[in-house]
Amino acid sequence: MGEGLASNVSPQVGALLALALLAVFVLWRLVRLSGPVQAFLKRYPWGSAAIDMVLFPAAVYGSGRLVEALFGRMGLSIWQGAVREVTELLIILAVSSGVARLIELWLVFQRPGQASGSREMKLSQLGRTVLFGFCLFIGLLVYLSANDLAPTELYVSTGAVAAVLAFAMQQTLGDLFAGIALSIERPFRIGDWLRFSDGMEGEVTDINWRATRLRGWDNTTYVVPNGELSRQSFTNLHGPDHVFAPWYLVNVSGDSDPQDVKTLLEQAAVHCEAILKEPAPVARLMDGTSNPYTYMVWVHFPNYPTMFAGREQLYREIHRRLKSEGLQISADIHEIRSRSEVHTEAASSGAPETDRP
Repeated sequence: MGEGLASNVSPQVGALLALALLAVFVLWRLVRLSGPVQAFLKRYPWGSAAIDMVLFPAAVYGSGRLVEALFGRMGLSIWQGAVREVTELLIILAVSSGVARLIELWLVFQRPGQASGSREMKLSQLGRTVLFGFCLFIGLLVYLSANDLAPTELYVSTGAVAAVLAFAMQQTLGDLFAGIALSIERPFRIGDWLRFSDGMEGEVTDINWRATRLRGWDNTTYVVPNGELSRQSFTNLHGPDHVFAPWYLVNVSGDSDPQDVKTLLEQAAVHCEAILKEPAPVARLMDGTSNPYTYMVWVHFPNYPTMFAGREQLYREIHRRLKSEGLQISADIHEIRSRSEVHTEAASSGAPETDRP
């Protein structure tokens, strides 16, 4: 970059400026440790990313200037040019890292239902690796271009090595690109619960370059290769900020008035603390063609994990409400008639027994 970023400043002024920049950066890192500032930055992560994008390159510049001045004092002026070039490279990479962080926040806030403080403001490990690696690579190319460097041989050798690695690591690369596709399509995100066709359930804890990790109810970890995950079907039960709305079937004797039963079921659901009051619980007669009648109770829970405790509470409340009115949940009633009973009834009525064996 001409004579470099630091060569335009006198040694005395440069040293003072370097110390001032380092002092501001250290002060900012200390201020971030306080509780109120952490709460503010968690609510407004854009502010933290913008400040870091300015102060981190400034701190790199200050450190480079101090090292360059130290080498001058030690009589190692031959190394000052190298320190200056390395400082320029690190400044560009620091800016690239700040840009990557801003892009990360933009991608996070583009997700439906995502809000500040609802979840950790970052992508999966795979998404961060790809994003930051790409931005740092662009920064490296900018540095090489600015210094009139054209590493053609580097491009050729890198391409040859990449071809060999691609052939030797087909399965691994397949998992890598499947993970990238999942990160772009985003059928799920960290914190969501997935249910697979074999009945396995787990909470997504991370998506890395090879596999997706899920934590089961027994606190075990399932490691599913990204390639395998992209080929199978699953149900996304979503995470802590997504309402879960199941329905449950209850059998009550057909001798009871359906309107009274529906009222009791809705009252039972309303009195459950784990169930949301809005939307209001709904009870409907689902099947009245056989005894007992089948009723459906549709409720909303704050999220999928809270459903388990809420479901038990709902059944207890339904039992209590029905019992207080002299009703109870009925089992299915099956009428079984034998052939001998049919013949006896036919003989007593005088009807011909056409189906006698």
